[in-house]
Amino acid sequence: MIGLALGKKAVKHGYKRAGIPGAIATGGAAAMGYVVVKRALKSRTGEENVDSAIDTDRIKSAVDEQGIGAVTDRETLESAVDEEQLDADVDMESIQSETENEADELEGDSDDSSS
Repeated sequence: MIGLALGKKAVKHGYKRAGIPGAIATGGAAAMGYVVVKRALKSRTGEENVDSAIDTDRIKSAVDEQGIGAVTDRETLESAVDEEQLDADVDMESIQSETENEADELEGDSDDSSS
């Protein structure tokens, strides 16, 4: 449900800035950023429910300002992930590496589908 709320906020913001195309682009990028961070956390911590540890507003802001690559930035990750919400220890370097892998994988999937 958190991803849906993030998507709704991003779509509304994008629509106000650039109409329907802006809504689609902004909502899609913010949702993709959230998915990348969520997958990386799940992969590196072994926990299934990591939603409460992710600050969706920080992810959305970072993606709005810097694009999808912002979620691979260590500072973004440190500000967006609340380590206290997770049962497992978090190695932020490991999470950063995994977000880079996830982002590359998602970008590769979108390149494949557009050809």
